[in-house]
Amino acid sequence: MWRATESPAPTPPPGRRRLLTAALVLGSLVAGLVPAAGAAASPGRSDVAAFDAVDPFIGTRLDTSQNKGNSAYGNTYPGATVPFGMVQSSPTTYRSSDGDQKGGYEYTADKLRGFGMTRLSGTGCEGRFSGFDFPVLPYTGALPGGALPTAPADRITDYHLGFDHADEKADPGYYSVGLANGVDAELTATTRTAVSRFDFPSGSGATLLFDVAGSNNRVFGSEVTVDGDTVSGWVEAASVCDEGGRYRAYFSTTFDRPVRSHGTWQGSEVRPGADTASGGTAKHGAGAYLVFDRGARVTAKTGLSYVSVEGAARNAAKETRGRSFDAVRAQSARVWRDALSTLRVDGGTRDQRVKFYTALYHALLHPNVFDDVSGEYRGYDGQVHRVERGRHHYVTYAGWDIYRSQAQLVALLFPKVGSDINQSLTEMARQTGTWPNWPHLNQSQQKMSGDSLQSVVASLDAFGSTDYDRRAALESMRSTQTLPADATLRRHAYQYATVGFVESRKGDSATSKTLEYAVDDFGIAQLAKRLGDEETYDRFMVRAQSWQNLFDDAGGHIRPRDRTGFDRNFDLGERGNQFEQATGYQYGWMVPHNVGALIEKRGGAEAALRDLDEHTRELDAGVYGTKGAYLSNQPSFTMPFVYHWLGRPDRTGEVLRRAADEMYDTTPSGLPGNDDLGSLSSWYVWANIGLFPAIPGTADLMVSSPVFERVVVDSADSRRRITLDAPGAGRAPYVAALKVDGRAVSKSWVPAEFTREGGRIDLRMASRPGSWGTGARDVPPSYADGTDARNNTGVTPDGHGNLGSLDLSDNSLSRERLAEAGAAPGAKLPLGDTGVVFTWPDTGPGEPDNWIPHGQRVPLGGRKATGISFLGLATNGPSQGTAVVEYTDGSTRTVPVGLTDWTPGTDYRFGNEPLVVTTGRNRAAGGSDTAQTKVFGTRPVALDPAKRVAAVVLPRDTDRGVMHVFDVALTDRPVTADGQDG
Repeated sequence: MWRATESPAPTPPPGRRRLLTAALVLGSLVAGLVPAAGAAASPGRSDVAAFDAVDPFIGTRLDTSQNKGNSAYGNTYPGATVPFGMVQSSPTTYRSSDGDQKGGYEYTADKLRGFGMTRLSGTGCEGRFSGFDFPVLPYTGALPGGALPTAPADRITDYHLGFDHADEKADPGYYSVGLANGVDAELTATTRTAVSRFDFPSGSGATLLFDVAGSNNRVFGSEVTVDGDTVSGWVEAASVCDEGGRYRAYFSTTFDRPVRSHGTWQGSEVRPGADTASGGTAKHGAGAYLVFDRGARVTAKTGLSYVSVEGAARNAAKETRGRSFDAVRAQSARVWRDALSTLRVDGGTRDQRVKFYTALYHALLHPNVFDDVSGEYRGYDGQVHRVERGRHHYVTYAGWDIYRSQAQLVALLFPKVGSDINQSLTEMARQTGTWPNWPHLNQSQQKMSGDSLQSVVASLDAFGSTDYDRRAALESMRSTQTLPADATLRRHAYQYATVGFVESRKGDSATSKTLEYAVDDFGIAQLAKRLGDEETYDRFMVRAQSWQNLFDDAGGHIRPRDRTGFDRNFDLGERGNQFEQATGYQYGWMVPHNVGALIEKRGGAEAALRDLDEHTRELDAGVYGTKGAYLSNQPSFTMPFVYHWLGRPDRTGEVLRRAADEMYDTTPSGLPGNDDLGSLSSWYVWANIGLFPAIPGTADLMVSSPVFERVVVDSADSRRRITLDAPGAGRAPYVAALKVDGRAVSKSWVPAEFTREGGRIDLRMASRPGSWGTGARDVPPSYADGTDARNNTGVTPDGHGNLGSLDLSDNSLSRERLAEAGAAPGAKLPLGDTGVVFTWPDTGPGEPDNWIPHGQRVPLGGRKATGISFLGLATNGPSQGTAVVEYTDGSTRTVPVGLTDWTPGTDYRFGNEPLVVTTGRNRAAGGSDTAQTKVFGTRPVALDPAKRVAAVVLPRDTDRGVMHVFDVALTDRPVTADGQDG
């Protein structure tokens, strides 16, 4: 193991425990170290080591030639930070030709707006990226009368800094640039401290401007104070995308050279010698300038805190301990070398290694440490909290993005960080009472679809990051996501939780929201199962299958659905208002937890293979009139691995290699889309190593063709090691055979136990596809539990109409009135003299009590019967479909099912007979109406009396309205023939 006073060994022995996490987040330093040139490359295997392969400029240029829906712009930055660091010390740009400033760093710009303390890597919301707090601008001009010539609040552009890319350099933890005014600027960082060096040209003025109100987004107040050789202050600014929350950040800066004079500005007033200034809502409205000896070389150490100025000063003092810029740079480089060594690859071309290690670097920039060195942090409730000793509180999560592969990568490489993230998210839920899906710093925010941080917790937990209050996390998920759905932040959650889908008339990405919520609920269910909570597992697995409510069996696609049926006129090739940043064709493959059922519904493996081959002809097609994929955006991330379930893992490997070659390169525009806090880069990392976590909420790993000949995962602070050997992978791109820990395996995946414990994978590579992974038993698991359960809550107690909905208009049947009409829970309901006796569902309030059919299989006990009948109704109906009776001998019989609308007056269809009549429907908002409702029994359909009935499969598809089936019953009395033999 290496400690803070030792150099890390380039190749650690198997099973080694690390103390890496502490070095990453405490900013430990080693006095006197200088930046090393990087570990020597392995002879004959590669020509560039991991640290030297990282190019922070990749992803900094917008490719204006592409228009595919989202910007073809990684929106990364070349500044100085450490893994998961609180501080991101980086330049931000300005293009003087058109005033464009993007809000971040854009490679075509010609000016720098200064060097800020904070930055989000890869977000959308162009121009409103947030961060860039407390920018510093070195100024060499004259100070007439000791004052700045113009107030930065009036013309900040006067102080922008000309530069040329030829004068820039960036390594992990370090950035430098030669500015047009002759100043050489260098940046490095510890976790909470920016250390910057400004070398002013000989004989010139040497002034540093602290633009305290210069944050990217709106500001709501700021203060600055100069006290001797220290400048400090705070700003309150808008969170990412300039929507919703405000955060307050604090800084404290000291210098290694004396401050000879100083001043401040407040609005348009420049005040030489003033010690303080405060600003209101004006950008650049308050700041300070400090003057040093002419031609000085000044090192500034700036502590950041979200608690207090004192905390910021303490952070800088603790983390730098009086050490030089070079010492801090050396330790930052060392921390990055060790972080990158958690995933070592051998082989590959130079460009492949540059793309790979740059992606790994970008994947480790978020989330971020939020606690000061004292352990204090300001929570989502505005109060100051303290983390347990040895732990850290993490913030800033792009939930919709990171749950698909980044959370899993962090847990694999840094399991202790993963546990702290889970505890941080649990504390977030405790402090807010709910689960925001895109929290930035300590601001609770909602962006994109889904409630994905629950899936993040489940995935981190599955990968072994279990050192957190697991039961508190699960209880918070369970309590906030169950009816009456008044503690959830999911949009349209009441409709989803009661009926099982968000109807298309809601707009607002209604269809993709249902798919995302199903994935989220699957994660909750998996966490519950690992904790032995079977009740919660069963409940949320039913909801995890809600995607099936949106599968249009007639059209063979997931499709927008309204209360009156599927919208078959919707163009699945357009983004529309139904799918978040994607098309229906792209979201049509996004059922990662039950791919087997999706394939079956799409017509089986052969049909699905044809569709997927067509879909992957274009890998980055965007969202405008296309059937193609969009692999630079998140909904397509798991799509290539559907080939594994089709028995064609060779096609997975082909798509991944095409994506790596066609979509990514080593230029500044080499990231094909917004990196979204590292999620796109994380996908690229997984896609290159022959493993992928295609089922969020689990630790199942798909095995595919790696780009590199050897991959070693050496988890920090853990004995887990995973070694994957694939000799010849560069020239032989197909997997011919697999061994796991020395045992031949034909399966194309490895289970969670392997992922958590580690082991060895040996791949025999070939130049063409073979039979590996092609067998019916070789495909990965599909999690189908909950598929056949009742899935709609249509009955509610009086006064609690918010515990259910039958018709998507927030109406439900009254539990008490049903009981008065003879339909109490468990009551028997005979259908005249047919011999059919139904049983009313014996369910509690808020529990599903009927089926909205999508092909559920209902067991019927294997007894002989002459006929079958259904108890139910339609809403916005009537509604018809076809069920299939399964006999114990394997034969089948189709039977028609038709149900009348529940408020029909006297117009009964299909020979339905009303069995339960009530007056007054409960309303979700309270009270009830005066409508008369009816539940019907269908006329019995004849069955073969010589055969035993094993089960009935409810209709896979229904016309018009929404069908509701409360029970199915058999009879042994004579029945008139009807239906069809199958």
